[in-house]
Amino acid sequence: MALFVGKRLQTKCTGNEHNILEWRRLNQSDLKLCSAATADDVSRLHDNLFENYRRTVRPVRNQSDAVVVNISFFIIMIHDLDLRNQVLTSNAWLRVIWKDEFLRWDKGDYENLTEILVSRKEVWTPDLLVENTAYGYKELGIDEMLINLDHTGELTWEPGIVMQTICEISIAKYPFDRQHCAIRVMSWMHTNKSMKVVVDKHTIDTSGYYPNGEWDLVESKVNPYSPEDGSYNHGEILPGVEIILKLQRRPMFYIISTLLPISMLSALNLMVFLLPSNTGEKMTLAVTILLSFTVFMSVVNEIMPRTSNSVSVLAVYLTILLCMSGLSVASTVLVLYLHHKEGAYRYRLSEYATEVHDSRYYRVYRSPKSNNNRRRMHTGKNGINPSVNQSLLREKYKDSDVDTEPASSFDNDDECQDRCKCCFSWKKSLVNQITKRFVRKVDTVLFWIVTILTCLTTVTVLIILCDQ
Repeated sequence: MALFVGKRLQTKCTGNEHNILEWRRLNQSDLKLCSAATADDVSRLHDNLFENYRRTVRPVRNQSDAVVVNISFFIIMIHDLDLRNQVLTSNAWLRVIWKDEFLRWDKGDYENLTEILVSRKEVWTPDLLVENTAYGYKELGIDEMLINLDHTGELTWEPGIVMQTICEISIAKYPFDRQHCAIRVMSWMHTNKSMKVVVDKHTIDTSGYYPNGEWDLVESKVNPYSPEDGSYNHGEILPGVEIILKLQRRPMFYIISTLLPISMLSALNLMVFLLPSNTGEKMTLAVTILLSFTVFMSVVNEIMPRTSNSVSVLAVYLTILLCMSGLSVASTVLVLYLHHKEGAYRYRLSEYATEVHDSRYYRVYRSPKSNNNRRRMHTGKNGINPSVNQSLLREKYKDSDVDTEPASSFDNDDECQDRCKCCFSWKKSLVNQITKRFVRKVDTVLFWIVTILTCLTTVTVLIILCDQ
């Protein structure tokens, strides 16, 4: 029985037993056999370990051997993905584990003391930093950060960092896009001959992850990373790890704020061709829709990065809608010009009436009463003698260009002018009817053309955006 209790006490003191209910059966006198380290033991161990220790020397006795460093990645939060500057801001921490052959002790000499905490500035640490940082290089951790050291010489370092890394953005399927962002952590000076980096877990630990409101973390990978051209020694490579984050945008906000208004504006753009030409709001609606498309185009361009590597399908779609809106404005100007051209006919009518009044054909057919003054002078205008037979003059000027009926003479000037006005009013009415029919045909043709182009463009864009 004593031998059994001694073995159980030994496992308890070494920290290899976790069954608390079983230990409650032991007597209080038996628990006294398990000793605990004091502060003096910790101070004595610390002095003995670091008496001749040099943190600038790699922690291997054979300096030709490489230090094996295990790295695990834990993400806390994705703060922001700046599309315009192509920068990913994230908060994470790493677990870095390696062994120091100069920091080992026998736990029996220090009252079964198995581990202590040491400062980072007291021990050798791998010179790790974020390689693809966007705003300057900075080493991981701070000197005041503590590191766990156990009796086997294994050190566990868990530095936290807020990283701003370069992320190449692909905006082709915005706002249904997926982004692949990489975070590269590597050694700055140690090569693969002096330090070897091993990936402990090939996936990111997301147990403490806080979800982002704009991006979903759909997949993650942790792979070894060693750029062949980054070493200062030819033939050697710098060891490190590459963390790949696959992010999926949450599109609901952009559907409500961008896609739905654009769809409504494209439908309103078709309504421009259905408005009658005699309404004064046809041009107002066309110009308003054109300006609205311009505003949405500027909003999308402010978000997008200024790069030609990838072009947003949404931006191309907006450009096509903007061109069709400009076409509707131009067609509206043409239609309104043709519709309101009747004002010019009124002006031309007065000119035609004056022309007819002064013509020789009109002077031949006017009444004798109106020619009394000319008879007194025995001659007429342009050398025409009023005594000449009027029938001969009528035959002479029968083929005049003036479109009026030569069936009978007019009794006075007013009757002639009324007949001329009636003739030109009929011409004006006929031309107006032809013009209005032409205007309606133009609106109908443009309506169907723009409708077909809008539907085809919208369906194509939706297929491209929804294709994952």
